[in-house]
Amino acid sequence: MDISAVLRRIAERRIDDAIKEGKFDNLSGAGRPLKLEPLPADEDARMKWWAIRILRQNQIVPDEVRLRKRIELMRGYLDGLRDESRLAALVTQLNLLIRRLNTLGTNALAGNIAPVDLDVERHRLRRRCAE
Repeated sequence: MDISAVLRRIAERRIDDAIKEGKFDNLSGAGRPLKLEPLPADEDARMKWWAIRILRQNQIVPDEVRLRKRIELMRGYLDGLRDESRLAALVTQLNLLIRRLNTLGTNALAGNIAPVDLDVERHRLRRRCAE
């Protein structure tokens, strides 16, 4: 006995019964084309596609994405900084976020991010302020 064939026939029978009972009448969007996204051919890519779709539909932002966004925001602050008194604290906060990101162990997005060097940032700030 082929269980998948049996399940498919049961599903088809239930769909036919529901159509006869009018359960599909008056559905929102009836008569309009479905907005379908093309599925990738590779099975691993399909699994990622479904996972991303489910996360997006439920408005869930993975920790890795959230941390990367915060790091980019803080790098923007660092690039616009004009006062050296806040530099050390900002670099420390930024490096803590980078360490958290690098130790998540997800590797879903492109590799680790290098920590920020305080001396390099101090030199960049001084050069920016001198201009």
